[in-house]
Amino acid sequence: MVGLSACASAPPPPSVATPPSAPVSEVHRLAVVPSGESKLTVPGVSASDDVGNTVGRVFSDIAKWYPQAYLYQALAVLVQRGVDWIFQDKRSSAADQYARGITPSAVVADAFTRTLVASGRFDQVRTLQGEPVGDDRREADAVVRVLVPTWGIVRVRGGKPEMMAAYADVRAQVSVRPTSVITWEHDEDVTHGERLPAQAFTGDLQLARQALKDVLERAGQRLANELLYARGDQ
Repeated sequence: MVGLSACASAPPPPSVATPPSAPVSEVHRLAVVPSGESKLTVPGVSASDDVGNTVGRVFSDIAKWYPQAYLYQALAVLVQRGVDWIFQDKRSSAADQYARGITPSAVVADAFTRTLVASGRFDQVRTLQGEPVGDDRREADAVVRVLVPTWGIVRVRGGKPEMMAAYADVRAQVSVRPTSVITWEHDEDVTHGERLPAQAFTGDLQLARQALKDVLERAGQRLANELLYARGDQ
């Protein structure tokens, strides 16, 4: 009984404490990973615009004078859905043309990496195609995930002519080994400095695509400079 009591009261073995993650200022080897989904937005006619609302407005006007028009309300709804689908299809086609060949998170990650390498403040900065595994993970002090939740072309001024500019909402998250806890995160909302008439974007696809690439690269540079500032390197 005495032996059993002694075994029961024996203290548990000491737990091994997990070493804390190093602060971002102590990170010297980075793996940069383009991550997440991106939504491209482009200006265009929408179902809420005057043209898109034509069916509903006309039906309402007719119903004021001809109460029996309600019999055709179901048909009007179907026609309106068809109009909405046409405009949605046009917006999707325009977005596909602007985004063709451009992976926004990859463009931002590349500019981010080039800016950090040029600073000379890190021993190693590499852009990877996916999450690091094996030697890639062991060789990195931290993983930087670069995200572009939204990007595209936005109206910046109404009137005649209507002015537009390329923009990108971007984010960088630094996860430091060994805990992989996010120790630094920063968001940037970047708008291209050059404002152009709407016709310049809609009439010149190459110009629009170049503006989008330029703003994505600028966003990557800004994220990199913010990381350098957080490290106390600026």
